[in-house]
Amino acid sequence: MFFILQTLRRLHRRFQNRHIRRVMITIGIVIICIVINSGTFYYFEKQVQNISIWDSFWLSFTTITTVGYGDISAKTIQGRLATMILLYFIGLASFPYLVTQVVDLTVEGANERRRGFADLRDSLREHIIVVNFPDELTVDAIIDQLSSDPLCADKEIVIIADTLQELPFNREAVHFVHGSSMQIDTLLRANVEEAYVALVLSPTSDRRSADALTAATVSMIEQINSEIRVIAECSSVEHLTLFDPLRCSAVIPTQNIGAKLLAQEIRDRGLAPAVSELLTQAEGSELYSESIEGIVKLRPMTVNGLQSLLVELKIQIVLVGIIRDNQPWINPAADLELQETDRLILISHSRQDWESIYNQVKHAVQND
Repeated sequence: MFFILQTLRRLHRRFQNRHIRRVMITIGIVIICIVINSGTFYYFEKQVQNISIWDSFWLSFTTITTVGYGDISAKTIQGRLATMILLYFIGLASFPYLVTQVVDLTVEGANERRRGFADLRDSLREHIIVVNFPDELTVDAIIDQLSSDPLCADKEIVIIADTLQELPFNREAVHFVHGSSMQIDTLLRANVEEAYVALVLSPTSDRRSADALTAATVSMIEQINSEIRVIAECSSVEHLTLFDPLRCSAVIPTQNIGAKLLAQEIRDRGLAPAVSELLTQAEGSELYSESIEGIVKLRPMTVNGLQSLLVELKIQIVLVGIIRDNQPWINPAADLELQETDRLILISHSRQDWESIYNQVKHAVQND
């Protein structure tokens, strides 16, 4: 029932477009002309020539499309009159109009997509939404990181911004929705209701009010889709309290992180390149997280016990911490007992096949 209602809503939205509405009406007229003429032609002509209803349909279709092979033609006055009225006068006037409307619809659709006015609710599912466009380098770098990640590479990206007339780059699987993120219609056109995750970047406006605008955008997104994961950029740690009432999955104070890293590099030489290697797709090690639920169900296990088991199995992964109740525990106590809801914070040369590792751990535990 839900699927039927959703389909009807999509059809209703599509029918609001004037070109689609004209195309559908014209198609209906053309089909009616073909059907009526096929029936009348067969009724009158079967008495004077050996034809089938399919032959009548063939004549009607080839005539209305101006192909007209001439292999079948009307012999009776009634058949000729029906063909003249239904196909020559009505049909041939409707068919060229249909072609022009289809061309207009195609051109308009391309222009709407380029300028960000298209409605993506009927074309995208499980996509990544990026809200705001602070600058081309930042957004381009984010897209590069997502495109190179095996978990996100196949997901399409939608950029929401009201500071652009069109995207400054042309990238495959990247869409643009023009409008303010503070307007529900803009978020709906980006299909927030069925998105995989939303990344809300800090706008380029006054930094003192930017975080308040970001928090307001997060709130609107969560009202539309209460299940979506939202990651927000915050200009300052002093404004993190703005996000406390929200269900935001993560709030990242990027400016403070950058300032901290730059300052610490002065004292701890080489630390900044090491962190950059972990946080980007550059050659080297990668920092990521994985679920622990399947492993802990096998038997109770501590942090040290799991790390020792990974070493024993010669799996080159370093366990550096866990995420519990959305809070990171870095370098936890060795005897800390893992819980099913924990996520492991791991470092390895590249993102490992966790399902394969789980099977190895499971086999080792069962044979222990």
